[in-house]
Amino acid sequence: MSFSLDVKNEIARATPEKRCCRLAELAGFIRVGGAVGLAGGGRLSLTLHTENPAVARHYKKLLKEYFGANANLFVGGHANFRKKGHMYELCMDETAGAYRILRETGILTTREGYDCIDEGVFDEILKTKCCRKAYLKGAFLGAGTLSDPEKAYHIEIACGSEPLAAGLRRLFNSFTDIRAGISPRRGRFAVYLKDAGRIADILNILGAHGQLLKFENVRIVKELRNRTNRISNCDNANLDKSLRAAEEQIGAIVRLRDSAGLDSLPAKLRAAALLRLANPDVSLSELGEMMNPPIKKSGVYSRLKTIEKIAQSD
Repeated sequence: MSFSLDVKNEIARATPEKRCCRLAELAGFIRVGGAVGLAGGGRLSLTLHTENPAVARHYKKLLKEYFGANANLFVGGHANFRKKGHMYELCMDETAGAYRILRETGILTTREGYDCIDEGVFDEILKTKCCRKAYLKGAFLGAGTLSDPEKAYHIEIACGSEPLAAGLRRLFNSFTDIRAGISPRRGRFAVYLKDAGRIADILNILGAHGQLLKFENVRIVKELRNRTNRISNCDNANLDKSLRAAEEQIGAIVRLRDSAGLDSLPAKLRAAALLRLANPDVSLSELGEMMNPPIKKSGVYSRLKTIEKIAQSD
């Protein structure tokens, strides 16, 4: 089972307590997952599509509770033959309340005396924060996807028109620190977020508190793993750098030994040179502890640098 499906199954179990939020959630779902048709005689029909049986049951119940609408549920094969599973359809004609539903959700409006379909978000039912949350929940249940956090941080809602995408982005961005983007997708538009922290905020807004805990656990483990890798890479880089420096120091000492001889060096430099030749793999700090008397890392570094300069001048 995918993480996206787990989120939908969780939030589909919850019904908004406030009547205004129930209407907002229905409007969000119908706006992205509904299709309006003509049933003959100029009458309208409304069909809601979903691949999730829990979502179908949730909205069949919500339509009954809010509008008193008895939606007919049909189960069929997926329209895309490449996809597995079933497609669930909730179908209503005007006798089942399709016209009223479209009116009250703001999808069907009147312009110059004629009924028309509005492609945007109906702001009149989104005056409060709780209603905006409910609308986004409906939109996510209708056309939302969420990547497995183990693989990537990405959440999006597919929209059939640019005005709808702009309206959903405005809704997302009405919440603190959330900045959603819009991406064109072959005639459609996706409202998306890729920031892990903001996706966690969205899960909280949607009411997916159980999946939010799982998301945060995965996020913490990934960040810890990445931090460990960065530290390990840094340590390896420092080790490589130390080994290259030691090779250069030993090369300078050997050249000096073969030319002027190490006895030509002052006692302190000669002691440092002999210790480095005898201990090619140890760090400067460890060399300093071997000195008699012991000296600091900076002192060892200074002596070996002086030897390198003498070797270069010979």
